[in-house]
Amino acid sequence: MKVTEHDTLAFRIAAILLKLNQGETFSRQDLANEFNVSERTIYRDLNRLGGIVNRLKDDRYQLAAEYKGKFTSKDLNSFAKLMGVENLFPNTSQRFLTALLDTLAQSSILVKGHQYEQSNDQHFNQLDQAIRQKSLCHLQYAGKARTLAPYRLVNSKGIWYLAASENQQLKTFTLSKISQLHISTETFTPQKDIQQEIELSDDIWYSQEKTEVLLTVAPQAAYYFLRRKLLPEQEIVKEMETGGLIISSQIGHSQQILPLIRYWIPHLKIVTPTWLHQKLVNELLQYPL
Repeated sequence: MKVTEHDTLAFRIAAILLKLNQGETFSRQDLANEFNVSERTIYRDLNRLGGIVNRLKDDRYQLAAEYKGKFTSKDLNSFAKLMGVENLFPNTSQRFLTALLDTLAQSSILVKGHQYEQSNDQHFNQLDQAIRQKSLCHLQYAGKARTLAPYRLVNSKGIWYLAASENQQLKTFTLSKISQLHISTETFTPQKDIQQEIELSDDIWYSQEKTEVLLTVAPQAAYYFLRRKLLPEQEIVKEMETGGLIISSQIGHSQQILPLIRYWIPHLKIVTPTWLHQKLVNELLQYPL
């Protein structure tokens, strides 16, 4: 697998964070020698970490006191993987750093993956503030005036979304399609079950009710589905003597799974529900020959 510049940076940042979290101190030259990079590169790395690193009088560095012992290994890995993509957020890299630190403490921003689109500065910042202040939002979306309780700004697969409740139901709104945004002085009380659903979901298709999809996997593709979960909440129901599989998936929206099934045609087939199978057939019939 090709190692990208982002991967190399993430590895370096993770290692530096681990050293800091373990109470180590070091100089820029120490790190430059360890990672076989220039001292200038290490200087930029440390600048990315901003306020969580303190520079000592002898030009060595240590973790700022307020962060000591607060990061788990999982936190450090998540933090490091997101470093190097400041353009994901509007404004400066310091704003990015602050958002990352807040994300570890249940902030207004949730990032899934490191691809990105440029966000609308004004809407992004307004919604970020509304989430922090627990303020209701009035806006236009899909030709309709809406009043929403905003919970999170979520970046999934490079696209920014607003996770918000409308009439007590959690929904997703594409940030670039929001217009006429107004932040109300009226506040709301966040619901723990909604917050938990946002945290636990592996995508942005939120739904209170899940639909179970049963599928067959051809022997030629079974290896890939055994090796990792390729579908939402995928479970192996049965391993067939032929080498194929019967698997299940839980979805909140058909578009969670249909693009994936199309990718695996003809090796993946829907058994139930029949309406989803028919929807897939109808979509395929609309494709130009």
